[in-house]
This record gives sequence, C-alpha cells and structure tokens, in this order.
Amino acid sequence: MTNKNSTGMTDINTNLKTTLKELSESSVEITCEVSAESFEKERPIALKKVGEEISLPGFRKGHVPENMIAQKFGDAFILEEMANLAMDRAYSEILTRHKIHAIAMPEVKVTKLAKGNPFEFTLTFQVMPEIKLPDYKKIAKEVMSGEEKTDVTVEEVEQALNELRKQFATKNDAGEEILPEVTDELAQKFGPFANVDEFKTKIKESIAHEKTTRAREKKRMQTMEKIADGITAKLPQALIDGELERMVGQFKHDVEQMGMKFEDYLATTKKTIEEMRKEWTADAEKRAKVQITLNEISLLEKIEVLKEDLDRESQFFMEKYKDAEPARVRMHLEMMLVNEKVFQFLEAQK
Repeated sequence: MTNKNSTGMTDINTNLKTTLKELSESSVEITCEVSAESFEKERPIALKKVGEEISLPGFRKGHVPENMIAQKFGDAFILEEMANLAMDRAYSEILTRHKIHAIAMPEVKVTKLAKGNPFEFTLTFQVMPEIKLPDYKKIAKEVMSGEEKTDVTVEEVEQALNELRKQFATKNDAGEEILPEVTDELAQKFGPFANVDEFKTKIKESIAHEKTTRAREKKRMQTMEKIADGITAKLPQALIDGELERMVGQFKHDVEQMGMKFEDYLATTKKTIEEMRKEWTADAEKRAKVQITLNEISLLEKIEVLKEDLDRESQFFMEKYKDAEPARVRMHLEMMLVNEKVFQFLEAQK
C-alpha cells in the first residue's frame, strides 16, 4: 500500500530527492536523486570495499593502494560500486518515506551516473493493492457455528483394528493372508494396554481426534475462502508467482523424499515444470488470496507473535534443519504462527 498523495519529497534527508508515480493499482515507480556531494562520499568506501576483494602483483589482498585500484579498474567500475552503496543506503528510507509495502525486490534502473554529478535511479515496486475485506467476523460466525459429525462408529473401530492386525499377518499354504486373533497379547504389542477393550478405546479416541482435526481444518478453509472471495482487488502477479514457486518447491521435495529424482518424475509423467505451473496457477491464486486475507485480518485486529515464541520456534527448527537459512526460517515461522492466531480469533466468533 502506498501514500497516494506522495510527490517529490526531501524532508527526511535533504541529500535524497524522491518522486513517486503510480503505474497501476499494484505497481509504483520512484525516481530518486542523490546529491553530487552525498554521492561523492561513497567513493572512499567503494575503493576500500573493492580493495578488500582484489590483489595485484606485489601487494597483499586488501593492501592495494587506492590510486592503483582506480588506475587498474577505471572510474566506471568505481562509480558502479558507489552506485550500489548509495542505493543500499537509500532503500530503507525510500520504503519509509513513501510507505511502500513491497511484495518483491524492485526493478532497478540507473538513469544518471557520472563523476561530479547527482546520481539518479528509478525503483519500480510491485506493491500490495488496497484490500477491503467483507464482514469477516460475520462470515466466521456463520461457518464456525456449523456442526460437524465426529462420532465414531463400531464399524470404523473394527476397520482400523483390522488395518493394525495386518502388521502381524501370516500366510497359509495357499498364499492367503491370515490375520491374528484379537487378544490381550496382540493389544500389548501396540502399547501399554491392559486388554483388548482398552486398546479399542484408544483406537476410538484416535479416530475421534482425527475427525475433529479434519472438521476444524475444513471450517477454517471454508471461512478463509469465503472471506477471500469477497476481495475485489486484483492480485499482483508477483504474489501468484511466489506461491507457484513454493508449490513447485514443496512438490519437488515430496518427490525426492520418495526416493525419486525430480527430473525422472518429469520424464515419466511427460510433463515440464512450465506445464505444472500452468495447471496450478488457479490454485496458487486462491492460496495467495487466502494468505493476503490472513495478513489483512492480523493487521486490522493487531494480532502479533511474541518475540520469545518466535525465538523458541526458530531455534527448534534450526536445530533440526541446520542447513536452513535463518532469515527465511524466521519469516516463514512468523507467518505460520500469525496465521494460527488469526484462525483462533475467527473460531472465537462463533
């Protein structure tokens, strides 16, 4: 979301001038100018940074004189490094100044880069369009108040018991499967059960718990989809593409967990990743819309995650997956924890 009244602004930093132009409901372009004086201050920092990364004959790495760096690589190379430093320094201020809610890294275009002159560049952001939700509390109350059958029948218990008995099945001379008798001894093979009745009670409780969980998840998704259907804003393509990437990444992980190479799976099914993305686009758009809805409700209701809870979950995850990227892990876990709190808030409306 952006400040629609933004024009040229220099109030926060007089060395940085910015002008915002709305290209569409979900795209803005910001023209930026760094004063010549301020831009020139990046030169010694750029020279030092380049010097730390190169080595020349007769000099140790990080000890190349600055004048030799300029002679060796030319002023254009140094100016490019200065530009990167200036843009990095200006980025957070630009977001704050124009209240940019970026959903992806911006497209960058350098428009003026010359020694002794102001540095000019443009940033094109994909931003979140203004979201207006329907009466989500009313919708949640209607859906969450509905009754779901979670009773467990005798037949369901017997069916589950038979599936468990198959773990100890034998075969007769004709090759037919023979299930063991249901005895106290059999029950005790599955846990600390005193007898068959206690074992069946546990099975019934497990089935009831599973039914309750499925019913809760069903209501949650029905509620979110109904709320999301009330959003009229067109989703930025970057959001849909991001969701598609997550779906493909998760599917690839699942295939490899089954012991198959993803490339072999594609060859077997005679599909390409592009074809999969095309088939999944509608579902990706629905998922993205639901996530936007969850985010918007969390903002409106001021639903946040406690830092200590996020720290604890992040530490637990990183101990289990040591190669994971901490920043991405923390971002993902924060989203999941906030989502759960939003669901709990909606469930409380019934």
